[in-house]
This record gives sequence, structure tokens and C-alpha cells, in this order.
Amino acid sequence: MNEETPEEAVKLILERLREGGLWQPHGLGLSYVKESGNQVTLTAQENTPMSAQARIRMRLLLEDVGWKVDETTCQLVEVEHLTPEQKHIKEMQMRQELAQSWKCSCGTPLSAFPLEEGVWKHEGQQDMMLPNGETEMVEQWHVLITCPTCDAEIPTDPYDYGLLAGDDEAMLTYKTDKIVYTAIDRPTIIDMIDSKVGDSLLILGTFCPFNGDLLPPHVRGAVVTFKEIERSEEE
Repeated sequence: MNEETPEEAVKLILERLREGGLWQPHGLGLSYVKESGNQVTLTAQENTPMSAQARIRMRLLLEDVGWKVDETTCQLVEVEHLTPEQKHIKEMQMRQELAQSWKCSCGTPLSAFPLEEGVWKHEGQQDMMLPNGETEMVEQWHVLITCPTCDAEIPTDPYDYGLLAGDDEAMLTYKTDKIVYTAIDRPTIIDMIDSKVGDSLLILGTFCPFNGDLLPPHVRGAVVTFKEIERSEEE
């Protein structure tokens, strides 16, 4: 099987990235934000010779695949010597800050949507290219969120939904037609076991143990409490 070219890889990344999303090519010290109309904005470059050279190469590569690069607001940033965990935390904070700028066509921020009411939709399976050039079948999901202002329904990538929700209850609960699952942390698990109420705990697998529904990947393997939805809640 032919390996994916750099041009193909960049096009695929940008096609999947939502408008306003952050892209930081691994190891280059560059940060891009996707804009509308096949354009990206270079927002930051690490102040090193390597990053300066990578900036030129990336601009040429992006232009070769039909993308414009705006570098007018790029800031030089000094290299921080962070642990991998610290780098991950900083990157997630940047991504969550950008997510706060995402808006509905009516101007309402997506972060102001009732995210806890998002509906997870399974779209089947799709081939995904792996770094080694091989492909594998992966599940495709989106979360349908509804604008409280104009009632527009917006299908949202699960990763983007997680950025919007952050540590919000929206990512800790999941509803099927009949059951509400709530993920709990380790101290709560220990407390429940010690209090002899562990019978109300479940470890979720691929399917709902009550009605057989396919569960989204983010809740599989989670330790949860569960509650049956009453008729008044369903309405």
C-alpha cells in the first residue's frame, strides 16, 4: 500500500478541522487556526531557527495544496521547557479558549448551547489512514447540538464537543432512551464501595446492558451510576 504523501496528509487534516480549530504540526513549534475560504492563520511560532525554517516549508506546502496562509499576526514565543503533561495541559487550554469563539450562524456562541442536551449519533464506519500508511475501519460519531436562539441543529465532532463542554456535566452523563449514566471519579467510587452502595455501579462496555444500544466510545470503560428515566423526564 502506498504511503500517504505530506500533501495528502495536510489536506486531510485541514478538511477534518472545524473552522476556528487549532492545528499544531507535531514538533515544529507552529500554531495555526483554520479560517473560512481555504485559509489558515499562523498565530504563533517558537523563537528558534528550526521553527523559522519549518514556517517557510509549511507555507510552501500549504500553498501547494491550495491553502492561503496569513502570517500578519504571528507572534514569536520563547521556548518553554515543559514536561509532556504540562505541554498537553497548555495545548488543551489553548484549544478550549479557541472553542469559546465558535458561533452559530445567528451569532450565538456554541458554548452557550444547552450542551447537556446534545444527542450522540452513530454514522457507521469509515476507513482511516494510519501513520504507517495502512487503513483501519473506525466508528464515526457526531453530537447534534441545538441553538437556543434560532433552533439550528449543528452536528459537532465529538472532540470539538468535548472542547466546548470541558469538565461540564455534558461529558460526564449519557442518556439512552431509558437510562441516564453518570460517570464518577475514583474517590466517589471508593466512597460508594465503602458505604456498601456499590450495587448501583456499572462498568460500561460497547453496548447498553439494559437495551443493547451501541454506546459512544467516550463512555466505554467508564465506571458509572445509572438511573431509569421517568416518563416526565422523557417528555
